[in-house]
Amino acid sequence: MRIKYKIETEIEIKELKDLKKLRKYHEVNGLEKPNFSQLKRELGYDTRTLKKYYYGEEIKKRGRKKGSNIDKYEKIIKGLLSSDSLQKFYYKAHLFRYLQREYGLDCKQNTFNKYILNHREFNEYFKKNKKSKSIKTETPFGKQAQFDWKEKMKFYFSNGESIYIYVGSLVLSASRMKIWKIYLSSNQNNLFDFLTTSFETIGGIPKEILIDNAKTMMDVARTKKNKGKINSKFQQYADDFGFKIKPCMSFRPQTKAKVEVQMKIIDELMGYNGKLDNITQLYEKLEKITNESNMRISQATGISPIVLFQKEKEHLLPLPHNKICSSYKNINYATKVNTNGLFKYKSNLYSVPAELTGKTIEINKHDDHIHIYYNKKLVTIHKITKNKINYNPTDHLNMFKQTFKNTHNVDEYAKKHLKELEVFNEQLSEIS
Repeated sequence: MRIKYKIETEIEIKELKDLKKLRKYHEVNGLEKPNFSQLKRELGYDTRTLKKYYYGEEIKKRGRKKGSNIDKYEKIIKGLLSSDSLQKFYYKAHLFRYLQREYGLDCKQNTFNKYILNHREFNEYFKKNKKSKSIKTETPFGKQAQFDWKEKMKFYFSNGESIYIYVGSLVLSASRMKIWKIYLSSNQNNLFDFLTTSFETIGGIPKEILIDNAKTMMDVARTKKNKGKINSKFQQYADDFGFKIKPCMSFRPQTKAKVEVQMKIIDELMGYNGKLDNITQLYEKLEKITNESNMRISQATGISPIVLFQKEKEHLLPLPHNKICSSYKNINYATKVNTNGLFKYKSNLYSVPAELTGKTIEINKHDDHIHIYYNKKLVTIHKITKNKINYNPTDHLNMFKQTFKNTHNVDEYAKKHLKELEVFNEQLSEIS
């Protein structure tokens, strides 16, 4: 008996999963392998991908698909990119560097980018938060720096308290060397303090500074029809330091593209939103982000800013006399730390780390905060209060441990003493 089967002579291949049907058809009919080059042209997939789906069952038998070493971070990434998280990552590079810095992620950035692209949920997050790009221009060494404020970034601390921060940004146009510093307002005093300390940091002054039309610098904005009017105090500042002011035209941020593009890196701070205990830690994170950025290879130049800066600094103008620099910086003065780890500011006492007992520190006032430096390094920040004694809890505990080395339950005694100080401060405020 002979049984006849009617076999279809055409199979429609619309997507990758249809290749499995094609393979069965070829096997039943004893046909040769399909023309993968033709399938590549028609379906638009790589030949290896087509073969993977065509021989799918055999591949499964041969071995298990190897996972990515980034898979172990999947839960962490989901948490960081969750809509419930205060932490924000505007770019894949921000998340990549955060995971390197805080979780020890060890892979290349290209590998990480592919991982994100292959996870629809993660990829959609970055599409939604994508920011605009700017235009690239070039200038000679020492000719120009671009200045701007990263304004009013709302930052939450781990205890739920929040503040608005302003980050001063100065970028040398040729080397891309960056100076970033946090302030609590963008007033003119802070503007002068930032520029002065930035010039001291780089050891010179560019011949011109490109600025926007902020009221602290421009009385009248520059437009197509109006060249604008520079603020007289800012013009005096520029004259004292010897640089020319170059205002941008209003509503054209691309004119100062270098500072605009670089400032997106400052957004990496938002990856720590709700995770830090105080503003001192925020300063430390920005310092780390700044150093990392200055050491990374620039896509524009192919050289890291810190290396290229060694050449650019030779072309900077010299700094003016120290008296001129000091007159424009926020008020500084030196004082000594007493045996209790406290120093006096306007008749009230504030704490520093215990190891600074007996040392001479420098106090710098910024709006309603005081910044404390030792050997030019920021060690702590206090909000100015009316309290007679102001102890940072960590400073207080360390001071207690240093004073009562052999005492049991020192942590409990420290907490009790801190509460007694709070009551003391309240009682004094009632009297005054």
